[in-house]
Amino acid sequence: MKKIPTSVKACLAMFWLGILAGVVCRLSDLFPYDSLWSLSSIATLFGFWIASAGAITWLSSSNGGAFLNVFLYLFGMTGSFYGLKYLLDVVAQEPELHFQTSLFLLYTLLSLFCAFGCFVLFCWNRGGLLGSVLYALPAGGLLAEAAACLLVLLSRRMLLGQTLFDFAFGLLFGVGLFRQASNKVVYILTLLLVAIVVFFKVYQPFLLTV
Repeated sequence: MKKIPTSVKACLAMFWLGILAGVVCRLSDLFPYDSLWSLSSIATLFGFWIASAGAITWLSSSNGGAFLNVFLYLFGMTGSFYGLKYLLDVVAQEPELHFQTSLFLLYTLLSLFCAFGCFVLFCWNRGGLLGSVLYALPAGGLLAEAAACLLVLLSRRMLLGQTLFDFAFGLLFGVGLFRQASNKVVYILTLLLVAIVVFFKVYQPFLLTV
């Protein structure tokens, strides 16, 4: 599979891809959250971040490339999300018009943390036990969110879109990276452990107690 080269052109492409993703997320946020499809959930939950950052890491050609590509992508997404929100507020002539600087800075900092995480995640290419553990992380996170969204869907008839997205990409990452893992047992155990921990520590208090 062709990898993303380390070049100025590739970096600009990642940045512009992030801007496009941010625009899509901002526009999806205009749809009601408390509906069957809950299209605005793409901007409020983590599945889209996990799937896109995981895919960019997989396509990167080095640890440094993974860090830079993911950061530029997430920074572009953050900037366009809050920039477009400000522009839409200007058009709508909102009485309390202001740029959400604190949230922009918070998500920029989170983008740095995610990029560093992807720098580490790229070490899955080294194989062995460490590689098998790292391969399981994206799928574990996605399946944890998928399970939480499914429970919300069954109880409140919401988050259908996010449930389908998380299950689809969770299975895509789960099966695809399972084939790459050198130790299948370690991979499966790590995936289950990550899914359980993330479900109870992140999504159970975040989604299921609302």
